[in-house]
Amino acid sequence: MKVYLCRHGEAVSQAPTDAERPLTERGRLEVMALWQTLYDEGVRVDRLIASPYRRAQQTGLCIARAYGGMDQEACGYLVPEAQPEQFLNWLIGQPESDSLVVVSHMPLVSLLTAAWVGEPASRPGFRVGSVACLDVEVAATGGARLRWMRGPT
Repeated sequence: MKVYLCRHGEAVSQAPTDAERPLTERGRLEVMALWQTLYDEGVRVDRLIASPYRRAQQTGLCIARAYGGMDQEACGYLVPEAQPEQFLNWLIGQPESDSLVVVSHMPLVSLLTAAWVGEPASRPGFRVGSVACLDVEVAATGGARLRWMRGPT
């Protein structure tokens, strides 16, 4: 399975709560441009899961638009303070898919990537809107290989 692990796009710095912070217009445009490029390059996805936080949900909507519309699911194990094992354990019980987009936050995207590839000490940096492509054999620590990372230009 291919997993495209994505950090949400650029968000405003202030809102009543962290969960309510929306994307900026720049954040929307950058996410749309990156995922339109990925689509044009042949990246295909069949499932989209995002943190319930507003900026992640909005990022997911931008990705869905690049693919002509697709359903988006919310997962509480993708909030910033979640632990990688929580999401991996949840994912094991999910229906299989060939390609999955996961939209989350720092530090979780970095921690999850490092755990999934079995290198917890070498956490990759994720700028806002960045995406990592993982070849996943199993939803467990050490069960994936990092193929590439890209960010908005």
